[in-house]
Amino acid sequence: MPRSRSTDMKQELVQDIHTDVLIVGGGPSGLMLAIELGCRGVSCVVLEEDFGPPQLPKANATSARTMEHYRRRGFSGQIRALGLPAGHAQDVTYHTRLVGAELARFEIPSADHAAAQDSFGDYGQQAWPTPELPHRAQQMYIEPILAAQAASHASVAVRFGLRASTLQETADGITADISDLVNGRQLKAHARYVVGCDGPRSLVRHAMGVGYSGQSSERREFFGGQMVSIYFRSKTLYDVINKPKAWQYWVINPQQRGLLVAINGTDTFVVLVQLKDGQAVADLDADQALHDVVGARFDYNIMACTPWSAGFALVADQFQKGRMLVAGDAAHLFTPTGGMGYNTSVDDAVNLGWKLAAVLQGWAPQALLQSYETERKPMALRNTAFARSMADSIGRIAVSPVIEERSSAGDAARAALGQALDSHVASEFNIPGLQLGVRYQSAIVAPEEGPAPVDQPNVYLPSSYPGARAPHVKVGQASLLDLFGRDFTLLAASSADTRPWEEAAARLRLPLLVLRSDVAAVKALYTAELVLVRPDHHIAWRGAACSDAASVLSRAIGLTEDVQNANLAATAVVHETADS
Repeated sequence: MPRSRSTDMKQELVQDIHTDVLIVGGGPSGLMLAIELGCRGVSCVVLEEDFGPPQLPKANATSARTMEHYRRRGFSGQIRALGLPAGHAQDVTYHTRLVGAELARFEIPSADHAAAQDSFGDYGQQAWPTPELPHRAQQMYIEPILAAQAASHASVAVRFGLRASTLQETADGITADISDLVNGRQLKAHARYVVGCDGPRSLVRHAMGVGYSGQSSERREFFGGQMVSIYFRSKTLYDVINKPKAWQYWVINPQQRGLLVAINGTDTFVVLVQLKDGQAVADLDADQALHDVVGARFDYNIMACTPWSAGFALVADQFQKGRMLVAGDAAHLFTPTGGMGYNTSVDDAVNLGWKLAAVLQGWAPQALLQSYETERKPMALRNTAFARSMADSIGRIAVSPVIEERSSAGDAARAALGQALDSHVASEFNIPGLQLGVRYQSAIVAPEEGPAPVDQPNVYLPSSYPGARAPHVKVGQASLLDLFGRDFTLLAASSADTRPWEEAAARLRLPLLVLRSDVAAVKALYTAELVLVRPDHHIAWRGAACSDAASVLSRAIGLTEDVQNANLAATAVVHETADS
């Protein structure tokens, strides 16, 4: 039976924890995993050692795909209401200094235009076929929404102020030692699985004996070394800048590179600067750095200066070992360019959530979980490589020493840099293919002859090819995606005989919704008489109604012998590679 969520944290903390899934880390991946498990009635406990959501700026870009995941669970509207005011431009701009010349601008729809989809800016109307365009809001605003959504499920407990210190796998589960940082008590936790969503220094990944591979110390003029985020308030900055508002303001000049991000669209901002070679965090003059970025004096109040490191493109060597799994930053570490770190983390949780639920509820074998690494590790490698390429693109861009001169040479230098930035900004921010073009290849995805969709960051071509994201089609005032079930959906033509499929699903105890549609646009995109859509809205299979329903459904949940053999073989290769 699912655990009931406690309303008295201190009273419950005196007891040991017994749950199906212990989630270590209460950031976006941990909370989204709890939401995916909670909506299916699976018991889980989220442990977060901080005493609440973050109070300082972190990630600030929510991808279209992440917004679709929030829409699946019914709260994308709450997320789109966060951050900048509804009519505030979400543009990305580049300047010599904020009061100096504007070199380039990429126009991105404001929240109200994105919701209405009546203006697409430089995205282009046809480039983003999704019911949810990207959105800009700080993670510190988003996490309370995620925490509330997770805690709204009776089977979920979200506990702040708890730190896991040791983990041990037993024959039937995981035991953990827990420190209650509120009351100073020591607890034990017992779970069938543990998922580490606990960041780059992950306790869970360490317990698995797994490291990262990739790039960890690349040097660039920007986003390649020791960074500092200067979090401040100013009621006069917009007036001092005196330009049309934006979401991001990049500054590029020979003296200082920096990035200003608007947080609430009125008076709260964060500036990112990189320390010079040999400079320590304690040596940074934050006031001077702000002046060098803005180019003029202005009134402000610094609330925090937070150091962090850029230049990472790291992916864990394994995502699972026995009953221990990792997701989010514990599985991959990004440089922020492209804004895909937090979004890749949410996608991890959605992929893993339905699979854990299926195994724990008994309608899929434990072998299904092996497809998590098979599907998500390539996406982590793909996305970290993109972030790295964009960091190279902007971090190593050449800047003329005369870029700020009022001269013909200065004019020419600014024009040349503006042209280069126009090319860069489209490559980094107009990325429907990166966000919507995720396609999984694993033993639980039906093989198919014929060319697969090309994976291009800046171009997305909707496809029902197995493994791809199910394409969006507008149906009345809704999206076809809104009509899919919580778990598996069989999209069928009206004339298709689906009784064998429903009977096979009942025998397998696989939750299946049959959705019939003869909408011309749906037929044109989905191309087959039947299409099996997974709980994460990826295509598992497409074909004719006369196909072997039991075989197709069994493959999709890892039940068939060839799927299990393929999973075991893939796991053996991963382990052999790690050992060598």
